[in-house]
Amino acid sequence: MSEEQVVSSEVGKEEKLKKIKKILVIVLLALLALIVLLAVVLAPVIVNGNKVIVRDTAEPSYELENWMSYISDDAPVTSVAIPGAHDSGCYDEMNYVAATQDLSLADQLARGVRYFDIRINNSKDGLVVYHGIVNGVPYTDLLEDISEFFFSHPEEFLILDLQHFKNDSEEQVFAMLEEAIGTENFVVNDTELGDAEFVDSLTVGDVRGKCFIYYDPEETDYEGGDYLFQRGKDLEEFPELSLISLYKRGKNGRAARAFAEKVLPGYVEEFREDFGKGFFVLQAQLTDTTAIFGPRYREGRGIEHINNFVKGLADSEMLKDINIVMRDFVTCEKSALTVSLNLAKGFVKSGLETELEQAMAAYID
Repeated sequence: MSEEQVVSSEVGKEEKLKKIKKILVIVLLALLALIVLLAVVLAPVIVNGNKVIVRDTAEPSYELENWMSYISDDAPVTSVAIPGAHDSGCYDEMNYVAATQDLSLADQLARGVRYFDIRINNSKDGLVVYHGIVNGVPYTDLLEDISEFFFSHPEEFLILDLQHFKNDSEEQVFAMLEEAIGTENFVVNDTELGDAEFVDSLTVGDVRGKCFIYYDPEETDYEGGDYLFQRGKDLEEFPELSLISLYKRGKNGRAARAFAEKVLPGYVEEFREDFGKGFFVLQAQLTDTTAIFGPRYREGRGIEHINNFVKGLADSEMLKDINIVMRDFVTCEKSALTVSLNLAKGFVKSGLETELEQAMAAYID
């Protein structure tokens, strides 16, 4: 090959490389532009789901804030339909992947929530709520809201479920809880009955103005306080469980319609067949198994299906097994749907049925 041919060949190679580089740059820029476009277009979808999930602006009525005062004293506590809040302290300062609520506990309480899922981390900033690796509001914020409501609403009772602890927070968590509410206001099993049988024996009249305090024995070996009750789902290892909270990540991560139509009824059936005693928490929140879209997106996808499921319980054979219905992003409507089930259960005081029914109906779409 002559020198001219070699030079020509080298020039040809350089031109080809330039063209390839130019194509790669164009492809890369196009991909980046597509990513930006998708981010702009999909960001609101990721945050809001297929329905805009925003802070509830409805004004809680007297009837919703004081709904337990409408319940008969002889209604069994493990049969009453009770609104619950999933990751109840995960509101302010939480990013979209971790936030499960928009409202403080004070606002949740005003909207009828009486069961709270609480998770505390002993962080460098003191005791704070956490969800995964994300820290949130101070634990003291929760205690202030709880104690203020508790002492001003003696007809109500609360269920505080201390599900998870991080960095050895247990001792401080319970010490501060005792100081805020007082151990004399905690329900204690001072009978010969097992905890599940004891809880099953209680009526609303027995526990007005009281708090049930739960912890997960799989999470901690803390042994303080004779007021502590155990929650979970493994009766073989922990026979004293008196609050059954069924959850499987894969099931709660299913498509919204399938979750409402198959998974939730399946949890009810599992409780009925395998447990049948104690409090039953129906975890009616969808899970973001990818940790990309976040709870708000999942709630947007599921809210219509889950609300319809709860509405349908009034005429369902599942009604008798429904107890605590736990939700993300609590609203007046979600709580009213659950509270209304007590009318179908026959637990509302005689003469007050119409008043409570109309008040709850005002929130239900």
